[in-house]
Amino acid sequence: MTLRIAAATDVGLRRDHNEDFHAFWSPADPTERERRGELMVVADGMGGSVAGEVASRAAVEAVVHHYRDRAEAPQLALQRALEAAHRTVYRMSRERPELAGMGTTCTAVAVRGTEVRIAHVGDSRAYLVRDERIRQLTADHSLVQQLVEQQLMTPEQARVDPRRNVLTRSMGVGEAVEVDAAELSGGLRTGDTLLLCSDGLHGLVHDDEMASHASQNDLDRACAELVSLARARGGHDNITVMLARLATAEAPGD
Repeated sequence: MTLRIAAATDVGLRRDHNEDFHAFWSPADPTERERRGELMVVADGMGGSVAGEVASRAAVEAVVHHYRDRAEAPQLALQRALEAAHRTVYRMSRERPELAGMGTTCTAVAVRGTEVRIAHVGDSRAYLVRDERIRQLTADHSLVQQLVEQQLMTPEQARVDPRRNVLTRSMGVGEAVEVDAAELSGGLRTGDTLLLCSDGLHGLVHDDEMASHASQNDLDRACAELVSLARARGGHDNITVMLARLATAEAPGD
């Protein structure tokens, strides 16, 4: 089995710089790849001036570094990688006055064979697309999500509520962070596609639209089309999407 990856990011129509950052890590050594798997990370930074851009990049690079170098089992390594990234961003914000108060979301997915492990803080998301149907694998750490869970607001109302960008949890803000960690029950099947994105995509593109685009053969085209769709809907934020499909090793390239 092999994991086929595509990604795209865009500044959108209303921002002058991109505060999203993403990365994919795959060990060059097949034995190490079998042991550690492959890693995808998406982050959406926040803060004045360039602070959001600094926070997201620092978080993603720290997650990749710590996951790559840790000796624990993959799930524990992934969770601790996000905790270490949080400390990195928090320390930078304390040491550099121009970065004070910066923070970032972070969603990371590690795939080893058919096993999928997820670690998450904030409102960037991970989804599973299977048989052209989509399932959200992460829960937003946001005010409107809390209101939905308390049945004080419907999911439809949450999509347009002006408080939808208010986070209840983010990396780099405060001395400690609680990381949500989970494993995909039943694992991946051949043809399944994982989708990671910032809220610049899922805030404007509906789940069924993401499922439709992410189900096509050409993953690079799918990423480009999803970004274009978010821009056509207003592109009020930076837009990032990553797609990863489990395929047989002999499958032709997209």
